[in-house]
Amino acid sequence: MKIGIDAHFVTRLPRRGIGTYSLNLICAMVKCFPQFEFFLYIRHSDTDAVLPVGPNVHIRKIPAPLDPLWEQLILPLAARRDRVDVLHSLGNTGPLLVAKTIKQVISVMDVMFLQSGNLVPKPVTIYQNIGRVYRSIVSPRCSRNASAVITISEYSKRDISQFISNLQPSRLHVTHLSCDPLFKDDNLEGDAGSYSDYHLARLEPFILCLGADDPRKNTLRVVRAFLKLIAENNIEQNLVVVGYRNWEASLAYKAVVSADAKQRVKFLPFISTRELASLYRNATLFVYPSVYEGFGIPILEAFNTGCPVITSATTSMPEIGGDAALYINPESTDELAAAVLRVVTEPLLRISMKNKGKSRAQQFCWDRTAQQTVEVYKHSLMEK
Repeated sequence: MKIGIDAHFVTRLPRRGIGTYSLNLICAMVKCFPQFEFFLYIRHSDTDAVLPVGPNVHIRKIPAPLDPLWEQLILPLAARRDRVDVLHSLGNTGPLLVAKTIKQVISVMDVMFLQSGNLVPKPVTIYQNIGRVYRSIVSPRCSRNASAVITISEYSKRDISQFISNLQPSRLHVTHLSCDPLFKDDNLEGDAGSYSDYHLARLEPFILCLGADDPRKNTLRVVRAFLKLIAENNIEQNLVVVGYRNWEASLAYKAVVSADAKQRVKFLPFISTRELASLYRNATLFVYPSVYEGFGIPILEAFNTGCPVITSATTSMPEIGGDAALYINPESTDELAAAVLRVVTEPLLRISMKNKGKSRAQQFCWDRTAQQTVEVYKHSLMEK
């Protein structure tokens, strides 16, 4: 089988969700299926040399000035030239027209871009606005035309079925994800390199959360719940908020300043995967009260490092967390604060959550994702 993959999200730095998914899936498929040929199509150079190499891997760097032009014209022409059997687009959209000899597969993470409401991120630039319009036009049409659509959770499958009409259920497949293998490396236990870099030793013990100005990530509610806890219950843990761009201008930081709690809350920029793994391993717990997620990879990151998780009882989170996480209503500050207080004051609960999390994490691995993905390819090739 000759498999073409749109790998351009891998080389788009900094690498984010779809890029992480793309990289780990590609590496796992190349490892698990050496009998197949892989054609990896990229727009920019693989500057950090993360894409796999081997006699069955062909990297095609094809520059283009605009994403739509590359995706709609250059990518399908390259796939036709390479005579691939399957062309897999990994980022919610794909070419509207491909050669009849090629089976098209598209991965749709979620369909938030087809929804409206307060929880949907509002485009802040013309580029972001054009991107959302492009996805809303191309993704439904491409999904209906494709031989198969892959998504990442049963929740997303239901969402896609609701928002993309006339999509045949038999063509919609679920392949769960995993997390970066670094989070599974027990040899990193106790690594405190990031502490010296960011002077975090003075903040131990601490509660960890991933911050963003995207309202669905719920960072402001995390901060408010924490401020409530230190005012009313005098917990010893501090709060570390990671990855919040422009946090100085955020409502979350303003709430910290108003409460005179700058010594108890530390905002950090985007950090390396290794440093993030260190934070998970040294945190008392991880709070992830997102209102909407197609999957929720951070839950598995925390599970693999032995960090107890509090997350939302909404969308895909219970599907991923199983019985290993503590669930709350993400709209309730009081419920979140009560759950945090319970975890920080009950050592036996933390031990139980750590053990259950480690066990739950073993159910998710990239090799399984790769095997399920290739099964989708094979099924598509069997169809006339």
